[in-house]
Amino acid sequence: MSEDSRGVGRARGRGRARAFWTPGTDSGRHTPSDILSSDADVGITTEASTGLSFTEKSESTTPKSLESAVDKLIPKLATMSTKSPFPMRVDSQEKRGVSGEQIRIVANYIKILTAPQWQLYQYHVSFEPDIIEMKKMRRELLQQHRGMINDVAFDGTTLYSFNDLGEKKIFISKHVVTNDNIEVRLVKTSVNAAESPAFFHLVNLIIRKLLEISGLTLIGRNYYQYDRKVDMTTYNLTLFPGFLTNVSLREGSLMINVDLSHKVLNKTTVYTRLQDIFTHTPEYRRAQDAATRELLGQVVLTTYNNKTYKIDEIAWDKDPKFSFKKHNGKEQSLMQYYQERYQVEVKDASQPLLISKPSKKDRLGGIQGPILLIPELCCVTGISEEMRLNFQFMKDISNYIHVDPVKRYQRLKDFNMDIRSHPDAKKELKKWNIELAEDLVEFDARNIGTEEINYGNRVVKYKLEEADWSREGRALRHISAKNLINWIVLFAPKDR
Repeated sequence: MSEDSRGVGRARGRGRARAFWTPGTDSGRHTPSDILSSDADVGITTEASTGLSFTEKSESTTPKSLESAVDKLIPKLATMSTKSPFPMRVDSQEKRGVSGEQIRIVANYIKILTAPQWQLYQYHVSFEPDIIEMKKMRRELLQQHRGMINDVAFDGTTLYSFNDLGEKKIFISKHVVTNDNIEVRLVKTSVNAAESPAFFHLVNLIIRKLLEISGLTLIGRNYYQYDRKVDMTTYNLTLFPGFLTNVSLREGSLMINVDLSHKVLNKTTVYTRLQDIFTHTPEYRRAQDAATRELLGQVVLTTYNNKTYKIDEIAWDKDPKFSFKKHNGKEQSLMQYYQERYQVEVKDASQPLLISKPSKKDRLGGIQGPILLIPELCCVTGISEEMRLNFQFMKDISNYIHVDPVKRYQRLKDFNMDIRSHPDAKKELKKWNIELAEDLVEFDARNIGTEEINYGNRVVKYKLEEADWSREGRALRHISAKNLINWIVLFAPKDR
C-alpha cells in the first residue's frame, strides 16, 4: 500500500497529509495475548502477578536470660520520675488563640445536619454480555426493574439497596439501543449500617448523585455545568465550570467539602492535531517525532464516555483495524468494538493508536495492560505550553478561573441552594434521611496582622489584603546571598 493511500487523507486547504507511521508495518490480526477488552477501554494484556502472599511471622524466641533481666528492670523503671521539663500535649488542649483581632469567617464546607439511620444491603453488579460500559446505561438497565430494586445508590459496579434481594439475584433487561437481552447479576457482599466503614463511600455516592440530578455532567472524576460553559472562540477552547466534592468528618460533624473547578477542553481532536503536524512537516519521521513531543504527557478526554486518559505512547504500527480476543474467545477489531459498545463509528481506519498506561484504579479493576485509544475520539484537555507563554491568553482565561473570595462564596452558596431547591434532589435527600445546612460553615478566627520581613538593609511590611512582597524581594538586598554552583535539571522524556 502506498504512503498516500495509508495516510489520514487530505487536510483541507493544506495539501496532502502524510502517513502517521512507517510504511510496510502489519496492522492485521495479532496474537490473542496482545489485547484485552475491558470495562474502561481496550487494554493490552500482561501476565498477572504471581507474588506470594504474606505469612505470619514466627513467635518470638527471646532468650530466657533477657526476659529475666527485663523483669528485674521493670520495678526500677516504675519508681523513676515521669516529670518532663517540656510541656506535654493534652488532647483537650484549647485550640483557639488569643492574639490578634477576633473575626468571623466562612469555610468551603456544608454541614450535614442529620445523622442517617438505616440499614443497607450492598451488592456487586455484573452484566452479561459485558458490553455495557457507560454508567448511565447500566443504571437504565437496573431501572427496568424498579419494582424489585427500590431506593438505590449505584456507582457502576456496587449497588446499595434498602431491600434484601437475597444472596444472588439475576434479572433480564433489554439493551436500550439494540433491544438485545442483557443479564444483570447481583451478588450480596455485605450489610451496612450508618456506622459501617462503607458509610463515607456511600455518602459520597449520594452527593455525586445529587450533582447529577441537579444537571451537572461528569467529566473525568468531577462534575461540571454544561449549561454555563464559556466558549473562547479565539483560542478554539471551551471552559466548563464545576465543583469538587468530598464528604469527611470535621470537628465532630459530617461535612461536605466543596470547591470550584474548571475544565478546559480543546475543540480540536488529537486526530486533527496529527493531521496538522503531518501536513506542515516535510518528512514523516520528523513528523512522528514532532507529534510524539507534543502529545506525550497530554491528558485527553474521550468523547464517547467523558473519561480522561494520559497519553504515554503513540502506537504508529497499529490502527483501528487492530484485532483482539474478547473474554468469550471471539476476535474483534477496535472499529467493531467501539461501534458495538458505544455506537460510535470510526471514520479513518488508518490512523495510529494512542497508548495510556492503566491508573491505579484501572489496575484494581482488572486492567493490567496499556489502554488503546483512537485519536479522532479524543480531545485534548488543559492548557498547552504554547498557550501558557501567550500573555493575552493567560490574561483572558484568568478572568474566568481566578475567582475572588466574594464571588467564590456566592458560587458555593448557589451550589448548595441548587441542590436543596431541586425537587428531585429534595426527594433523594429525604429518601436517605439527610438534611443539608442552608449556608456554608462559619466559625471564629483571629486576624494576627502582617509579619515583618527582614531584608539586609530594611524591614518590609506588606499589605494584608494583597499578601505579596515579591516586588521588594526583587529590589532589596538579602541578608545573605550564595552563589548557585551546582544545578540539577529535571525534564520529561519527551523534552530530551
